[in-house]
Amino acid sequence: MTALDRRGRAALVAVFLGLASLAPARAVSAQAQAASAAEQAAIKLQQAGDWTGAFGAFEALSRAEPSNPRAAFGLGASLHETGRPGEAVPALIRARDLGYQPANQVRFRLARAYAKLGDKAKAIAQLEEAAANGFTNAPLFQNPDFDSLRADASFAAVVAKVNHNARPCEADPNFRKFDFWVGDWDVQQTGIPRAPVGASSHVERILSGCVIFENWEPGQGGAGKSFNTYNTATKKWEQYWVDATGRITHYFGEFHDDGNLYYEADQFGTANKVRMTFFNEGPDRVRQLGHLSQDGGKTWSVSFDLTYLRKK
Repeated sequence: MTALDRRGRAALVAVFLGLASLAPARAVSAQAQAASAAEQAAIKLQQAGDWTGAFGAFEALSRAEPSNPRAAFGLGASLHETGRPGEAVPALIRARDLGYQPANQVRFRLARAYAKLGDKAKAIAQLEEAAANGFTNAPLFQNPDFDSLRADASFAAVVAKVNHNARPCEADPNFRKFDFWVGDWDVQQTGIPRAPVGASSHVERILSGCVIFENWEPGQGGAGKSFNTYNTATKKWEQYWVDATGRITHYFGEFHDDGNLYYEADQFGTANKVRMTFFNEGPDRVRQLGHLSQDGGKTWSVSFDLTYLRKK
């Protein structure tokens, strides 16, 4: 493309943006409006990686549908991908002002454009805003557009924040309190001589550390599984247990100062109440003690008492 062609294209984009600014700001309705045939054709070119073709299609679409935030965003993206980040910026800002969603896509695209233009401050500001609004896609920071930012401490801080957004439970010590139960266990009754092999329980952290997942295998029937998680809204731990007979128990509890987890629940299908306590007895030993109340919690009796020994 010649310099004259580039100036012509830039002028057309400027005209579109000027006209679009006169259009009524109907961001929400425009965003929700079904894509026209012309927009669908432009998206297909974009998805195929034909950015030159996509530019022409989104440019025409933007003139035809000046209040369409998706058209403005597509125009900005195609300008950037065809080597014109400076022209992409006003189109992306227009998409933002029209209410394009997800808003973090616009912030990220603007950050890429500013980085390519050498405006580190504006690039970092867009990334910080995206991170503050829950951006989680840390692998996208490998994009070469950000190569000029990698030595910047502010960029490193944004990456750390986005990684935290993506894995918040990993960094929250409340979710780590029950890690002592994670492992492979031989489980037998407490206080009697242990048999060569007891029941088996495999407990693991899943969902980026947000859940302690129990797989209980007693050997003969009665298998079950439970999800255990810390509820950040209630500040309580919860366990949702289901066994092979369809019984469900939803426990609620908390850790006490002694480092042990105290759960309580309504017993499935009855008016009884149940308690279950996990005692951390060292790196290779956990005790699980159950109680039952048949009088609404006035009195309690032991219903089970199990000791977990870590398999070697």
